[in-house]
Amino acid sequence: MKSIKEIVNDQITEDLSYESLIQKLQEAKEQNLPIEEGIFGAIGGAVLGATIGPKLGGAICKALGCDPKGAFGSLLTSRLVMSAIGTTMGWKF
Repeated sequence: MKSIKEIVNDQITEDLSYESLIQKLQEAKEQNLPIEEGIFGAIGGAVLGATIGPKLGGAICKALGCDPKGAFGSLLTSRLVMSAIGTTMGWKF
């Protein structure tokens, strides 16, 4: 279990990364540079993969008839793996 200090440090780091992303987007807008839309798709894909990915992986396991607690099922229901898949798919679209 994380301590309060670790949770606060994680939140500060996350806030700083959002501020950094927003600052870079504002600089690109001011300099009239094209913005790569793929990054927004990748971010959206990662978020969706992390949130609904395990349920989707569980449904795939059920359809394939494999055990969700087994090696392949654990891979499909992992938030990290589904987030990576979502990121890749979001970047491509």
